[in-house]
Amino acid sequence: MKIRGMSQSDLPAISRIQRECYSEAILESVDSFSAKLSTSPHFCFSAVQGQLVVGYVVSLPWVFGEIPELDGSEYSVPPNADGLYIHDMAVTPSARDLGAAKHMLNAVLDTASQRGYKRIFLVAIQGASSYWMRHGFEVVPAGASLKRDLSAYGREAVYMASVPSG
Repeated sequence: MKIRGMSQSDLPAISRIQRECYSEAILESVDSFSAKLSTSPHFCFSAVQGQLVVGYVVSLPWVFGEIPELDGSEYSVPPNADGLYIHDMAVTPSARDLGAAKHMLNAVLDTASQRGYKRIFLVAIQGASSYWMRHGFEVVPAGASLKRDLSAYGREAVYMASVPSG
């Protein structure tokens, strides 16, 4: 298992993994992933087994308490970005026991720390909040505006944050 920076050539595999992991209602286009990668290449990683991409994580510097548009076509880092938003992390079901998620999360957290981001936040979907809690994330109460934005991610969507040690 190798973790490396994501490239545009990984996007077809990322689309495949996304379809294996998520419900149809929250799938994002290849163009949306391309826009996120172009905006924030230092915070996007792929997990590779042999020659096959088996996982990915896409993150962007963002403002705590806000979330980027789901399946947007253009993104730019807000000038007042005060943390790192983990937008999506997925591992193909056949590779979940290989430690890819943990290694990708470590790559994101290490890079965030190196670049001075101490606050990390995300939206947990499809019951993933228990996974994120095991990694030090806690549920953050959402105000009315954030609740509206979260609704695009499904009824179980939960806003979570962590302050990494170090």
